Amino acid sequence: MKYAEILLPNQIGTDINTLTYQIPENPAEKHQIGQLVQVPLRNRSVKGIIYRIHNAKPKYKTREITGIVANAPHLAKWQIDLLNWISDYYFAPLSKTLRLFLPASFTKKKKLAVTVPLEQSPMELKFKHALSEEQKAALETIRNTKKTVCLLHGITGSGKTEIYMHTVEESLKARKQVLILIPEIALTPQTQQRFADHFHETVVAIHSRLTPKQKELAWQSIYKNEAKIIIGSRSALFAPFQSLSHIIIDEEHDGCYKQDQAPRYNAIDVAVKMAELLGIKVIMGSATPSLESYHKAKTGEYELIELIERPTKENLTLPKAKIVDLREEIKKKNFSIFSETLQEKLCEKLDQREQSILFLNRRGAASAVICRTCGFVVNCQNCEIPLTYHKKITVEDGIHCAERLICHHCGIIKKVPATCPQCDSHYIKFIGLGTQRVEEEIQKLYPTARILRADRDTTLKRDQFAAIYESFKKHQADILVGTQMIAIGLHLPKVNLVGIVMADTGLTIPNFRSSERTFQLITQVAGRAGREDQGQAIIQTYLPNHYAIVCAASHDYKSFYRKEISLREEMKNPPFSNLIKLTFKDAGNKKAMDRSLQIFRELEKANQGAAVSENNPVSDETPLCTLNHYPSLIPRLHNQYRWHILLSGAGTAPSDLLRKVKNLGGAIIDVDPLSTV
Repeated sequence: MKYAEILLPNQIGTDINTLTYQIPENPAEKHQIGQLVQVPLRNRSVKGIIYRIHNAKPKYKTREITGIVANAPHLAKWQIDLLNWISDYYFAPLSKTLRLFLPASFTKKKKLAVTVPLEQSPMELKFKHALSEEQKAALETIRNTKKTVCLLHGITGSGKTEIYMHTVEESLKARKQVLILIPEIALTPQTQQRFADHFHETVVAIHSRLTPKQKELAWQSIYKNEAKIIIGSRSALFAPFQSLSHIIIDEEHDGCYKQDQAPRYNAIDVAVKMAELLGIKVIMGSATPSLESYHKAKTGEYELIELIERPTKENLTLPKAKIVDLREEIKKKNFSIFSETLQEKLCEKLDQREQSILFLNRRGAASAVICRTCGFVVNCQNCEIPLTYHKKITVEDGIHCAERLICHHCGIIKKVPATCPQCDSHYIKFIGLGTQRVEEEIQKLYPTARILRADRDTTLKRDQFAAIYESFKKHQADILVGTQMIAIGLHLPKVNLVGIVMADTGLTIPNFRSSERTFQLITQVAGRAGREDQGQAIIQTYLPNHYAIVCAASHDYKSFYRKEISLREEMKNPPFSNLIKLTFKDAGNKKAMDRSLQIFRELEKANQGAAVSENNPVSDETPLCTLNHYPSLIPRLHNQYRWHILLSGAGTAPSDLLRKVKNLGGAIIDVDPLSTV
């Protein structure tokens, strides 16, 4: 008699990962590890995967597997191994991790066979532009390297996409599948269309905005090895690939590759592990690689490939950038949000019928509403942060509302008070700025200019961003105002001016990645200019001498890296340590603080008596980790107070220490957090 350990996508208990079921003695079909099966659970029938098969008879009475789910993808051994690795590394329950590999439709209804007709890819493919010598050398290195990961560090406009295209071509000729990861879901339609037009091949998209049926169809076509080109966000990693040859990760530095819900995985690390299991290569591309990835390349773990030229007939250089000190603008009595230089350049581009981009990584019209009499700030009732003023918002069913205050964290919407809620004063002031204000001010300065805005408020519905992008690309607008969604992946050949309205907003956040994030955003946005003619970038800031801004203005990644990596080493921040952040939440501040403090003391105790391990060759008296206990930068969100514990140490020290404490008091565990605050 054989038995199967069944892993269910819904957690059964805190200490129970699988349930044991009896395999029928004479099944119509052989039962195998990774199959999706139907099993009885209490008084209902549920679906799960066969996680393990054995002969050990349990001491209790077992029930039989009801049947194998027809036409459902079968998890391969490498997927089971990847599932186990994610669960272990990120401290995530196996059940939650399993959900990544199974679309909801596979576990909620009976499966029917799905046929997706796909065209066969042509074997003779012609490229619009011949590769430059630099690109040819890069492609040759990718082919020949023995390393799993290739880091393609190329300046903006250096033709990284052309290298991706040639890699895809080689995969298609070998009848293999290739996965292309992109950070923003909004970029999917134009990326999908670009590859489909070039290869005349149906390109399958995978991302979280697909309907259950759409995702099911995509999953089936990948499982049947019909789909060869797969493009998607981080969730595309878990599709049932049958013949994968490469994983291409565009804009690898982007924070969107980190999942903010359990399991809190980083798609970069998961892709590398997946490539190791499959024996394939990962190609990661960026003009501004993450410090961790570039450090791994410099120390020989990754293959470093650098592109330093823009391969155009005109041999265009990178956009010329000018830093404008906003303090000097105030001295000149210019109180506009636009410097004199930026206004002059915008006027010049409008006269020349060229396009411009204005970037500000903050939406809304004003960042806070304050009473000028008593100083009262209108805060969110659920979160301890000011409400953001919006001139106009779109709510459910496309209904527009004028002048509302919104919390960008919990989503609460309130009317703008006519008088101060505290002192009844009429002197209400709107402070700060956002993309709505930028749009409004630019329309006042240039009434005839055609303006589009791309931020979360204007792209709520599916395909809205694609519509904005296509409209701007066709020159149906002169100026595009936007947040970080316009910073990457957009090819806009008629844009010759980029204005960064406020370059230093991110530098005020007390997070060790703030300078890196600021450098990346400025460099990426500035790189949208000058794809066909010489471009310009105007960088407005109150911190004109900050190294992140100075290096971004000169497109000097290596100087930024040298400065930042020395600071990271001095402060023992990643990549010179590994971090785990624990978050404790409660409606009462004292309860959250007390629970986190209790766990902090248990960790301290375990830390002092840490055992020697292979990865941490220290004496028993030497602590494994540095521990910190502190309230969140925003103490209350969604009516929940939050306290953090940060574990920092070399190698596996933080994970080893965390495993020593059995009960973590309901903590949210974030391994390799992007933010520590």
